[in-house]
Amino acid sequence: MSRPRIADVAKAAGVSPTTVSHALSGHRPVSEEVKAKVEAAVQRLGYRANVLAQGLRTQRTQTVALIVPDITNPFYPVVARGVQDAISDAGYQVVVCSTDGEAAREAAFLRDMLARSVDGLIIDLFRTPPVELAAMIDPHTPVVMLGPMPAPVEGVADRVVGDDRVSVAEATRHLLRDGRRRIAFAGASPGVGPSDLRRLGYEDALLGAGLTLDPGLVIECDYTRPAARAAMTEALAGGRDVDAVVCANDLAAIGVLDALHQAGRDVPHDVAVIGFDDIDAAELVRPALTTVDNRAYEKGTVCGRLLLQRITGELDGPAREIVVPGAFKVRESAPAISLPAQRSSS
Repeated sequence: MSRPRIADVAKAAGVSPTTVSHALSGHRPVSEEVKAKVEAAVQRLGYRANVLAQGLRTQRTQTVALIVPDITNPFYPVVARGVQDAISDAGYQVVVCSTDGEAAREAAFLRDMLARSVDGLIIDLFRTPPVELAAMIDPHTPVVMLGPMPAPVEGVADRVVGDDRVSVAEATRHLLRDGRRRIAFAGASPGVGPSDLRRLGYEDALLGAGLTLDPGLVIECDYTRPAARAAMTEALAGGRDVDAVVCANDLAAIGVLDALHQAGRDVPHDVAVIGFDDIDAAELVRPALTTVDNRAYEKGTVCGRLLLQRITGELDGPAREIVVPGAFKVRESAPAISLPAQRSSS
């Protein structure tokens, strides 16, 4: 017979799993009547006795792991805050692991967190092949994937995703409406993280406008400011003629701004720039960065709530996918109208 779960206690007491968590943890007040019902259900089902009998491990560690590529990327601390806010009332804490985008570190953190018996995992992984990832995931540990992952993982983990391809296509069409035609894309090489979907959105918009895709307008760089600055500087020195750049994230966009300023190119008069994520720095740089709000906090809270529902048994059944749409934010680096006639006359 399987050990009782919080969901079983909740059913026996006639309350929600979250209420059971509050009653047992003491992190949120519940009425004496409800507390008495929960305690009676615990005793009747042997829930507490079962926990004590396990000796070396309690039924719940009250921790979840958040595994991300780079905690210094401002997007991820906001995600972590969203996760924490979603689960803290139930008495849970978040352990954050930063992998540096290395497959070996992804696998090591995953094994370590499972060995520590965390109650659930939220994973944003870029490098580990999906088949290997699916094999490593413990079927008894709830998992939520943050961001897109290919098919082999879909059946064993919930997913919280954005509409990156749609959002970047919208951003690129904004540039096209402004008369830009030599639009570059700055992002990671194919097969690395969300850059693939964002590049596809860029291509969708260009093809939809009847333009030919020019491989020379794809500037490969990782998601950091120094890498994007170096890649854009090299592209400009090589004579690449661009009048706009769509970037895979805001850090890359800020690096592109650095390179354009150093080369004496005016933004947005000569070259417009669009980022992705809407980190705090996007409004602080000059010119302020036009970007796609990736809704980091909302994604974190959705991940946290979904994982908690799986942990408590409140949600059962097949893996789910929840889409959190982005929002296009027009600022100074690519305004709605930047007078293309004046650009061409300069």
